[in-house]
Amino acid sequence: MARCEDFPCCGHELGCCPDYDDDGTQLNMRCVCGAEVSIDARYSLCSSCLSRTDLYDDDYDREW
Repeated sequence: MARCEDFPCCGHELGCCPDYDDDGTQLNMRCVCGAEVSIDARYSLCSSCLSRTDLYDDDYDREW
């Protein structure tokens, strides 16, 4: 399980720290589900989590 050097102060969930090479360059991102996401991706969530509707609160939009 990859962890940031300053885990848990990094703010990532356990197991969601990105991977780094020996020079300290970030190689990827981790979704909240633990899936690896490309460093060039627009979002840090994987496509499965982006398409999930149960992550969003339906009442949030109605409050506006």
